[in-house]
Amino acid sequence: MDPRTLLELMLADLDSAPELYRPTDFWKTGLEKVVADLRERGFAEFRRHPSATYFYAPQYAPVSRPAAALSRAFGLVGGPGTLLRERIDQVPVARAHHATVTALDPADRSPSLAGFSESTAGAPAEQLVFDGRRFSRSSLNYLRGLVMLKRAVPDLDVSTVLEIGGGFGTLGEILLSGNPGLRYIDVDIPPVAAVATHYLREALGPEKVLDYAATREREKIVIDELEQPATVLCSWQLPRLTGTVDLFANFISFQEMEPDVVANYASLVTDLGARWLLLRNSPTGKPNVREPMLRHRYLEMFDRFELVDSDAGLYGQDSEGTVSEVMVLARRS
Repeated sequence: MDPRTLLELMLADLDSAPELYRPTDFWKTGLEKVVADLRERGFAEFRRHPSATYFYAPQYAPVSRPAAALSRAFGLVGGPGTLLRERIDQVPVARAHHATVTALDPADRSPSLAGFSESTAGAPAEQLVFDGRRFSRSSLNYLRGLVMLKRAVPDLDVSTVLEIGGGFGTLGEILLSGNPGLRYIDVDIPPVAAVATHYLREALGPEKVLDYAATREREKIVIDELEQPATVLCSWQLPRLTGTVDLFANFISFQEMEPDVVANYASLVTDLGARWLLLRNSPTGKPNVREPMLRHRYLEMFDRFELVDSDAGLYGQDSEGTVSEVMVLARRS
């Protein structure tokens, strides 16, 4: 199904979804802006949409026009102007994030991260090249989290990964690009679920992605019977998912929900038998939520798991000098 038709199908079904699976306060205004951009501009260049760069396709800096103007003011390419532009664009921060991944990744352990280069699908306005491969703020955030996970759990053995709130599909692209046989399931609200479906099809190939239309009427969605390596579900389908997953990931999006919504998701994830959790959160929570999701809430809601490692520096530093905490949890034996 083409992305525009898929988007409208998801939005029509969203109207009758239970409240726990609908956009929370943080996303209600964002949803309107993202939908408007997709309807007016289409999906081909979604990573350039103003709503995308603000809500789900982060960049290292607001960049480009002021940096370019200052660069021209300082003269020649390769001279002081280039250095100034790079600092405004936060290239040194991105380079440090890439260096962390390169230096600390235990390459002999799975999942394999070596050789990853981000797709140009969605026409990204910002994409940095290091060692001949493409990266963005989104992919380097995920890569650093995965490196931390691999180091914290030396015997990590992952074949099925579930993510709630996967943005435009970065984690699925990273994992499926270099790990044949791995299965990735992304659960999200529309319109982002439609964007992720489009992106993963462009990045991995359309034959590798199962879309919402294919699972929409299934009363049970059996993990071991999913036909493609990547599956994108809408949030209200999660209770129908049956089977087991090895790793559950959530990067920031729980911060954009109310605690009762997160508690429901945490219960469903626990029931799916997840053995490890990889979580990224802001220590101060997000604005525009009634009750912030702070660290202690994560630990309370995932009470059948124990904290293995956490970091708010090397793996958690964000691009503007802000701090996120990355946590690895393991199911209690």
